Amino acid sequence: MSVEDSGPSAIRGWGCTPTGDPPPAAAVSSDANTRRGCLPRIFTAGWRRTALYGILVFLLLLVFLNIGLTLWIIGALKLSMNGVGPIRIVRNGIQLEGQAWVVDNLVAARITSQLGQPITLHSHRNFTVKVAEPDHIEHSKLFIKRDSIEFSGRVLNVRDARGESVFTAARDEVRVFADALAVDGPGGLNVRSAVQVPHVHAPPASNLTLESLTRRLDLKAPQSIYLESRAGSIDITSHSNIKLNSIVGAIKFDASNIIINHLKEALPTDKPQKNLRNTKVFQLCACATGKLFLAAPEAPCAVDDDDTEFCR
Repeated sequence: MSVEDSGPSAIRGWGCTPTGDPPPAAAVSSDANTRRGCLPRIFTAGWRRTALYGILVFLLLLVFLNIGLTLWIIGALKLSMNGVGPIRIVRNGIQLEGQAWVVDNLVAARITSQLGQPITLHSHRNFTVKVAEPDHIEHSKLFIKRDSIEFSGRVLNVRDARGESVFTAARDEVRVFADALAVDGPGGLNVRSAVQVPHVHAPPASNLTLESLTRRLDLKAPQSIYLESRAGSIDITSHSNIKLNSIVGAIKFDASNIIINHLKEALPTDKPQKNLRNTKVFQLCACATGKLFLAAPEAPCAVDDDDTEFCR
């Protein structure tokens, strides 16, 4: 700030701010030059002023454009205080209304549908459900393909609506908890090792066939084996021998007629045959109790009356 005290005609104050006293006549002629020197040069130059105004207008356009884009994004995504579009943030997680596309992995503790509404999981190639912990190597994995379903884990347990087990599969055994296991189809049931069941029966108007194509067929029970045909017959066919062996008890045939076809007949003669021991033809005889026994072709098919132990 400069102050001049040389005479009464001096202008007091800032160089461009009058003090209130009228300026001398000599200063009036230079009023235009004084006003021009009071303003900054950037406002007096033509192209600089235009550039400054252009920058200000451009910045205003950017601000309004950002505000418009922000409002458009909020309207397109339906952003609100509760969530984004169909996704609402609830107390225990998120709630989705409609459809959602999962691009990579979906990690969740539980996936449930709304009350009375179904849930549909759709995948173009396959769908995989994996349950694992970071510190454990073992995990359970359900892999659903286009034409098959694969499961890897220790135990697969299928339950019904009441929470009871229906099917359980493990490495050691497979259990079916049902009143009846029905196997339909011409091939039947193919078993590589063994089947342990309390009851085996065929559907009505169907035959029951137990068949072993290349090996033998064993039926084992700790107490007894019961074969029953209420409206038909039971056929046992073998390419080789059929052996019925009872270690402790007896083999009993309880029927009104017992027919054995194609038995070799013994031809008794008046003269006893030599080498009787080498022959394989015997008489099949029966006691009054139904017990069968073999007798030599020349011997009578009878038991002595004194022998009470043989036909017991």
